[in-house]
Formats: sequence, C-alpha cells, structure tokens
Amino acid sequence: MAKKAAHVHLLDTTFRDAQQSLLGGHLRGDEIVPVAAKMDRLGFVAMEAFGGATFETQVRRREDPWAYLRKLHKATPNTPIQALIRGQNLVANRNFADDVVELFIKHSAKQGIDVFRVFDPLNDLRNMEAAIGAALKAKKKVQGALCYAVSPAHSIELWCSLAKGLIDMGCHEIVIKDTSGLLSPQATWELVTALKQVVNLPIDVHSHCSSGMAPMAYMAAVEAGADILDVAMSPLAWGTSQPAAESVVAALEGGEYDTALNLNAMWDVQADVEALKREHIDDLSPVADRVDASILRYHMPGATLEDIHRQLDAHGAEARTDEVLEEVSRVRKELGYPPLVAPLRQMIATQAVYNIIGGERYATVTQELKDYLQGLYGRPPVPADHELRRLVLGREEPITIRPADLLEPQVEAARQQLRKMNLDTSDDSVLIQLLFPNLAIDYLREPARTAEEKKRPAAVSAADPPAPARAAVAEPAHSNPDPPPASTTAEFEVEVEGEVFKVRVSGAGMTMMSGTGAATAPAEASTSPPPTRSSEGTVIAPMQGLIVKIPVKPGDAVKLGDVVAVLEAMKMQNDIVTTVAGTVRDVYVKEGEVVSPSQPLLAVG
Repeated sequence: MAKKAAHVHLLDTTFRDAQQSLLGGHLRGDEIVPVAAKMDRLGFVAMEAFGGATFETQVRRREDPWAYLRKLHKATPNTPIQALIRGQNLVANRNFADDVVELFIKHSAKQGIDVFRVFDPLNDLRNMEAAIGAALKAKKKVQGALCYAVSPAHSIELWCSLAKGLIDMGCHEIVIKDTSGLLSPQATWELVTALKQVVNLPIDVHSHCSSGMAPMAYMAAVEAGADILDVAMSPLAWGTSQPAAESVVAALEGGEYDTALNLNAMWDVQADVEALKREHIDDLSPVADRVDASILRYHMPGATLEDIHRQLDAHGAEARTDEVLEEVSRVRKELGYPPLVAPLRQMIATQAVYNIIGGERYATVTQELKDYLQGLYGRPPVPADHELRRLVLGREEPITIRPADLLEPQVEAARQQLRKMNLDTSDDSVLIQLLFPNLAIDYLREPARTAEEKKRPAAVSAADPPAPARAAVAEPAHSNPDPPPASTTAEFEVEVEGEVFKVRVSGAGMTMMSGTGAATAPAEASTSPPPTRSSEGTVIAPMQGLIVKIPVKPGDAVKLGDVVAVLEAMKMQNDIVTTVAGTVRDVYVKEGEVVSPSQPLLAVG
C-alpha cells in the first residue's frame, strides 16, 4: 500500500478548464473575479484560472487578459493562481522562440501566476524545457504534466521514464493529465502506484468526466497515493469538465483521505457559479454537458467525436461516420500514436475525414500534417510510418533537433513592429502581438469596450469559415469563438497569416507579394461558368473554406499531384492537388473567396 498524504488536496479548475470545456471560455473577467474572491476562503491548493484557450478568447472580445490576471491575483491572496502552458506553444497553437517563452513566463509570474502547469501534446520533454526553466528562474512552482493516452506505445515504463525526465528538469509536482476521460480505475491505480515508486514528488490526477469514469478513477487514485485531485464547482463540473468539488469533498469526508475542506462553506460559491452558468446558458454545449460512452469504444475524446460529426454533417456524409472513426485509429497509428490532445486531435480528425470523403487516402493533406511529419511538432511516441512520410514529404527528411532550435529570437522584432505603428510597446502588448498577430493590431488600436458592451455578443476580427472550431485550444475540450462577421479580403488575409503561421509559414499576406514587394493581384477567374457536374480533371473543394491561393492560371501545364489551390479551413491550410496531368482549362474561383464542399475550383484537361 502506498504511503498516504495527511490530506488529499483539491485544485480548482472552475475558471479555466471547466468553463472552457462547457462554456467555450465565455466567462468574463469581471464576472470571475468577485466569485474567485469568495472561493479564496475555501482552501483549494490552487486555482487554475489563466492560460489555455481562455487567453485567446479574452483577446478576441477585447478583454485585457493581463488586467484580468492582476485583478484576480489581488482578489485571491490566500490561493495560488495557476496557469496552463502548452510548452513551447504557450497559449497558442505554434512554437515560439525561447525568448518569447521566457518573456511570457516571466511576465505572467510578475502579474500574479504562482503555479505553472506545463505540458506538451506529444510528451516531448524537449518542448517543455524552456517553459519549465523560465518558471523555475521566476522562482515559481512548476507542475510537469503527462498527457495520458491509450495505445500500444504508451506503457507504465514510458510514463515512469517521462516522469523521471520532468524531475530532472526541476518540476515540483507530476500531473497525470487525462483530457479524454480514458483513465479507468485499474489503469489509474497501476499508474499512480508506479509513479509513487519512482518519484518522490506529489502526484496530481486531472481527468474529465466525458466517459463517466473520472469519479471512479479519482477514488482509485487516492487509494494508490495520489496527493492532489483536480475538481470544479458543481455547476461547471461533469460532462467534459472535471468531477464536482462538493461531491469529492463529501465522498472523502471523515475518512483516511479527508480533504479538510468545509463543505458547508462551499454553498455560497456554488450559488454564484450557478448564476454565472445561467447567464451564459446559450454558450453551454449540449454535447459537452453529458456523458458519452462512445469515448470508451473509440478511445478518443468527446470533442474529437463532435468535430467528426460536424465535419461530416457539413459534407452531407453523416452515414460515413463509422468509416471515419476507423480511419482515425488508422491515421493515429501511422503518425506514431500521438495523444489525442489539441491541436493534434483536430489534425488527425480532419485528415481522417479527408481520407474517407476524398476517395483516396492522403490525396489532400493539411499543412499541419506536413509539419508534423517533418518533426516540427516534436517527437511522437514511436516514429511515423515511413511510407506515409515519403508520400507526403518526398525525399525531404524530418528534423531531429528540438523544433524551437530552428527559430530566431522574436521579441525585439515584434516590439519594433509595434513601435513603427505607433502602438503600445509594453510587455503586455508585445506578448499579445506575438501570440495572436491576427488579432493584436485591432485589439491594440481599439479601446476596451465598456462593461455594458461586454454583455453583448462580441464581434471578432478573425474570419473563420463556418467549419468545426478548434478546441481549445485545449487541452482538452474545445473553444468555440463567436461566429465571425462578414469580412473584407484584407481581413481574410490577416486571419490566414495569424492562424496558419507555424514556425515558417506566414500565410496569404506573404505569398501574394511579388518579388518587387508590390501586391500581386489574385489569379483572374475564368468567365466560363463552373460545370454543373464534375468530370475527370475537375478539381473540387474537399470541404468549405477560404481560397488562400490559386498558383495556376488558364493555359498553365500541370503534372499529376501538382498543387493547384490552397484552401484554409478549420484553422489549417490545405494543398489541393490535381489528380490528372494536362493544361489548366478554366479557373472558377478567386483568391479570398469562400467555397462550399464539392464546389468546382478549376478544370484540367
């Protein structure tokens, strides 16, 4: 029997993971801070209330995340505030240079973050070392998180080896981070027991109730010696969120694993959180607010299942769900069994849909998949399939170094860019410019809206095609930004540049520039009407999205497999290739145009 702590500690996720999972991160800072001030008296070991996709959501609605953090820190003197950091990605979906990581961690610590929970979607420790080092340099507590997954590549030996690596980096606590709700009681018992035998650090268990197993897994965790459990106040618990704090306190009260929290003191806060939930009831996802046992059948998070259903619905291909779910498992195996954690789960689900509805596997490949196979996301648990890599990359070999080693310093360049535009160059602004360049300029130029305006739905500047949203960015679950307003072509260009910038991709704003620096006009569309029925040589859109680039024009000769269009959808750039060789006869669309699934784009003959 493992040695038990004096008490089992509870870590609250209500205002970060819980509200992101159930409400899409739509709670505002001015709503959170008064309730957090009351929660400060309850005795949680920490309060996760910063980071993840909620940071981006705040920027989208013109809410200052740094001002929110400062107010939250002031309102909670007794409870450490915790931030969730996706390693070298920080709170976005792409790698940043080390100087950006260090500035973000240092600045967050100065504004009030006491605990940094650091993870990497691939469990590549190289992607975590800069953030962990920066947090230690700031003299803050660091939790090293293991993204739990079920696959032939994930064994007790692997988890223990990773935990030892996190200890060597200086982490103070180890987190088992189960974003899919796949931790069974038996697996939890075995994993916690094994980790307790090899690491002399507190173990924190974080799971989601998506499959219905989390409460049972939590009981097994404390019996095996876990020190900390992640919970949320009951109105924002269950479903794709964490188990309810009140329920866990009551279940453990008076026994060997008592939490030492006063259940009676929690009812006032519970009522306040319930009131917030009711105010945002329109943001509550009916899919997220329930148990979905299909997760146990397919070993994938509920958010992935939701993404797949929405994509197939957009194509009128709901009947092919079973084929796509089988294809997800096949794609994941070919990619080396990456954990189904954002943003990897979106990439895998999207590719599986393409492979099924496109008629030929990997005929359409996202830029994200190419980057993954090139090693720009990091090292998967086992190497990706060699034949797939050759198919997608040709003779290009994947990198073996840490992905961030390819990046030059970025902070000073961003500061100079803001200075040239006569915008604020404080660390607050520079970091927002670096993290979300597609949102930053409008955000920095326009003053924050009044409290009354904030109560109205926020218009976002980003132009997303009406396709399945990312999750959020988060781990786990999903962030669903507000639907975008009608946008000009220029706004589309900015959106593309911001969203698909992945280490080395700068988007449409760059690719549409000529060698002299003058903007290149979009390819002229043919005056011929598009065919009513696709024939051999007709290139069609695999899904709804934005035409970023048409690199060919009528009369151009193309070879089999040449890229003839680039389509942006679901935050990803997709190369559309021709399946026949010949001459481009007609081009039916223009750059900047939003197209529908199966819409003809051009004809080759």
